[in-house]
Amino acid sequence: MSTQPSRLIFANNFSDAAIREVVENHLSRRTARGVDGVAYDVFSREIDQNVALIEAKSQAGSYRFSPYREKLILKGADSPPRKVSIPTIRDRVTLRCLNNFLCQVFPECRPPHAHPVVTKAIKTFRNASNSDSFIKLDVKGFYDHIDHKILFQQLRKKIKHRPAIELIVAAVTTPTGARVRDNKKNIMGVPQGLSISNILASIYMLDVDLEYESRLDIEYHRYVDDILLRTVGREASLIAETLSKRLRKTRKLSTHPMGSGKSAIFPVGETVSYLGYSFNQDIVTVRESSIKKMMTSLMRIISGINDGNVAKSIWRLNLRISGCRIQGGNVGWLFYFSQITDHQVLFRLDKQIESRLAKVNRPELYGRCKNFIKAHREIRTDFRGTSYVFDFDTFSRAQMLEAIHLIRPDTSGKLDRKKDDEIRAIFFRTMYREAREMERDTLGSFS
Repeated sequence: MSTQPSRLIFANNFSDAAIREVVENHLSRRTARGVDGVAYDVFSREIDQNVALIEAKSQAGSYRFSPYREKLILKGADSPPRKVSIPTIRDRVTLRCLNNFLCQVFPECRPPHAHPVVTKAIKTFRNASNSDSFIKLDVKGFYDHIDHKILFQQLRKKIKHRPAIELIVAAVTTPTGARVRDNKKNIMGVPQGLSISNILASIYMLDVDLEYESRLDIEYHRYVDDILLRTVGREASLIAETLSKRLRKTRKLSTHPMGSGKSAIFPVGETVSYLGYSFNQDIVTVRESSIKKMMTSLMRIISGINDGNVAKSIWRLNLRISGCRIQGGNVGWLFYFSQITDHQVLFRLDKQIESRLAKVNRPELYGRCKNFIKAHREIRTDFRGTSYVFDFDTFSRAQMLEAIHLIRPDTSGKLDRKKDDEIRAIFFRTMYREAREMERDTLGSFS
């Protein structure tokens, strides 16, 4: 925990140097535009003015955000779309600086990735005794129902600097999908998709998390709105009811009713789904709906194969199978599900690809496809040393050009005279489009 006053931490994170560091490390030409339509190149040309404005207005407590652009992400026929808020590029920089500030003031609230939460859950299932039960609770509309008064009270416990609080309030109350002249305010919930969204949600839930993580009679895991507990079977109903009441009373959050499918109690020996995985003591596999979503993505590519796009289709299919490493991050369905122990799932996926290729009269293409079973083994044992998984960060200029021409045939012969940094920018912009599709497939697996 930092011993510096919040005023100094805020000033450090909104200094000229700190803002420029955020621009350098967190913006790229692929950054989405907000309601003002300003692109990365335009923002960069006016970088000095933008940095000066962010520094001066944030530290004075007078910074105001533009309304966030609304983007709807489909979650399936049975679920309403998720509303994501897209800030302007200047607001995006300000929000990232604000996120860095919050992470330093509330280091215990840094949101975890789903993967380590799954790792801890695996240990919980393996250590369960026959008398234990598992409780699954799902919070309804988590982000949309965060109460501003409670959130700001939590923030003021550690943040004593008024401009910092005012900047957070401005960010949270800025509406999504509105026009500037409408002069609307968001009066409930935290907009999703902002760099501060996850840490604000963690701060909101901090007291509840600390209380239940410290209890000796349960094991408690939470990832956003998905809560998993292990306890003695005879206590499970009471603990589930008590926690649900605690969330309603102190956080104004409601959980889905027990037995609804999203919230339930499972004795040891029954299969439990959590974050896209399916657990039954030592057996760790993939939830059936997650497998179907992955197969849908693969089948879309296979169904679109024709004589003119065979190489591109196989490349995209292989990318979906193995995943990739791009600018330091691992992306892909199999990276997320690398902790499964049920290899039959992987054999099944490989067989379905082979079968589908045969149905579209392309059985000879299966020999050019990667295998889920081999990719899983390589990721688990020797990812850094394998060439089986795409590592875009190590591509040479020639490899970049080959990949760009494959995905965008219209560029063939038009990029040869471009400088290396220009080729690199085009390459990563092209690869990020593919990576975003894979991320949607992965997120859809546990949403």
